[in-house]
Amino acid sequence: MNQVGARIFYDPRNGEILITLAEMMGDVLPRQPIADVKVMDLEYGSFDFTTHRIVGIDINTKQPIIEKLEIEETDEQRHIRELEDALLLQADTENGGIL
Repeated sequence: MNQVGARIFYDPRNGEILITLAEMMGDVLPRQPIADVKVMDLEYGSFDFTTHRIVGIDINTKQPIIEKLEIEETDEQRHIRELEDALLLQADTENGGIL
């Protein structure tokens, strides 16, 4: 099973991201080099796109500028978390303080 990391196309004058190609896994071909375009390849799995996003490229260091995504907890997720916490506290009490 092949893994291909993400590829980012950006404007080298100001770091603006032009396009991001997602990472891929499975029956995929390796990416071919592209001439005359600034490209940043990230290793597969080196960046969590579910919790962060890349907002630009620092034109001096050539490193991605990363921003954390604000993920709001839904009512259902909050309810599940509260139930899990209650179960942990109950188990702690019944077992004489494992937490």
